[in-house]
Amino acid sequence: MRRILTLLCAAALGVSVLGGVPAAALALEPTWLSVSSADPLLNENGDGYWESATVSVSTDADAAHWTLTAGGKVVGEADLTTAQLASARTSVDLPIDSATIGAPLAAGTYTFRVTATARGKTPATEHTEIYVSTAPLLASLTPDAAVIYPRDVHPGVAHAASLRHGLDATILKHGTNTFEVVGDEGALGSWIIDPRDSRLRWDGLTSDGSAPAGTYRVRLVVADDRGTRYGPLSRPFRLSSGYRVSQELTVTKKANATRTATLTQRNARVRIANGSLHYRALNTDWRREPLVRTAHRVRVPRDRVAGTQVFVVVRGRWQWPQDPDAEIVTPDGRVRNIDLFAALNKRSMILSIPPRLIHPDGTVRFRLLWSSLGVTGDPHRAGRTDTVGVRVSTYEWHDLD
Repeated sequence: MRRILTLLCAAALGVSVLGGVPAAALALEPTWLSVSSADPLLNENGDGYWESATVSVSTDADAAHWTLTAGGKVVGEADLTTAQLASARTSVDLPIDSATIGAPLAAGTYTFRVTATARGKTPATEHTEIYVSTAPLLASLTPDAAVIYPRDVHPGVAHAASLRHGLDATILKHGTNTFEVVGDEGALGSWIIDPRDSRLRWDGLTSDGSAPAGTYRVRLVVADDRGTRYGPLSRPFRLSSGYRVSQELTVTKKANATRTATLTQRNARVRIANGSLHYRALNTDWRREPLVRTAHRVRVPRDRVAGTQVFVVVRGRWQWPQDPDAEIVTPDGRVRNIDLFAALNKRSMILSIPPRLIHPDGTVRFRLLWSSLGVTGDPHRAGRTDTVGVRVSTYEWHDLD
């Protein structure tokens, strides 16, 4: 009887001790599950890049089910097969594409979620993101210019290669972030793509300095299938070592060669000698009107730097700086007096011609006026216009090669 009581007491004591163990200590171990993707971009457009995304699953589960959702809506789901579960003891790759889902996916962000269960363990759920793009084919890029001049600093030519890449924000973030420049000797290096810029730009510089003159191409470097792949090469473009230096050019002709008509000649004599216009005053009274007015036309050099100022340079010899004067003929035929001169003295008169006063045929039309401010009746009241020139800014090309 004493032995039975002892056993009963021991059993009661055991129940008391077990009842004191925390509930968390008795909870089941969770199912081991890991879900990730090192290849999360999907863009099924047939160009061979990002045609399938990949999700890696590792688990010790006896059963697992996955769903693909967007905005809370399930767009695809399935159970892991027996073979996939066996491989998942280490790691199994699950392809995500239209064949897996059953239909093409619209552009956007999707959640791939896996729920795994194992006997004697609590279920586990993990997820990762898949990013879908519908950007067009990754085709060969076309540079905006056939030749670039990195050493040049003046407007009018391409100083850098510019190529529209056509990538959307999804691909730029998850599929590629660099491009390479390839020359005859291979790749010169790689450059990061600015996601804020719709174009790839290369200014001819490398980590070793300026690239030599030659022919180059550009290609994208893309991340796909957990590795690096090259996109197609762009169309070729040439890098030139040429550059321009700004300089002034003056095209000069004899004054009579630019004269188209003599419009006014009163109380004065005009004669031509060696292409110069020689004036002599004959009046014996004071006259406010010009004694001589001749019409002239000069052509602006075609290689003028666009938009820059044009100067008409008249050279001769006059008694007083006030003896010569000028009127400009506007493209619509109006005649305007010129009150301000770039320079005016006894040997030269320089007229500043804004681009708006150049005629559509590229000419400047103006009138030369001559009077004499000498003492009325003085036989030495004379003047002479020798040449008329056009001064413009031009570029002169230089080449380092």
